[in-house]
Amino acid sequence: MAHRVTLTDVTDMTSEQLAVYEKFQSNLTRALLLTKNSAAAHLALGATFTVGLLSLLDREVIVLRVAKLRDSDFERMLHYPLAKKAGLNDTEVKAIEGGLYDEMPASRAALVRYVTDCMELHRASDEAFWALRAHYSQNEIAEITHLAGHCAMTAMYLASLNIPLDEGVTSWGRLTEVQNAVKSSAS
Repeated sequence: MAHRVTLTDVTDMTSEQLAVYEKFQSNLTRALLLTKNSAAAHLALGATFTVGLLSLLDREVIVLRVAKLRDSDFERMLHYPLAKKAGLNDTEVKAIEGGLYDEMPASRAALVRYVTDCMELHRASDEAFWALRAHYSQNEIAEITHLAGHCAMTAMYLASLNIPLDEGVTSWGRLTEVQNAVKSSAS
């Protein structure tokens, strides 16, 4: 499929654009820089989940399920290494991506079912919510919902604009600096 948009070449970026791009050097960032002012905020929002209420493992379960349901090779490519780092093996990843609830611990099955409802029904059913509530606080569920929505929005953005995959593994190195800058400006 032909590319729908032309990403700004790094050598043509303004100093403001380059400051954002340097924090997360990815085609995702280059695509977000097509907007007037939302690139840094989008990346900062994503970074907030790294210091939120959820464990690294739970975050990656959520992202992998959304990536599968939204057919997002881009998000899977970015998050698969993090899922492995969080301790998930390939059998567990397959169960998450396939929605194989019987092959998961009860808390993970509830998490995957909840995210599945959010993606497929555009809202969690009462059954999925209360099953998840048996394992997570209301604040954690709020964060789960927010992260799933953020991932879905990112997947939709990338797919709709037909953004090409990065050629290599993207470094997450400086992404938290974007989030820290947003925190300090809000203080």
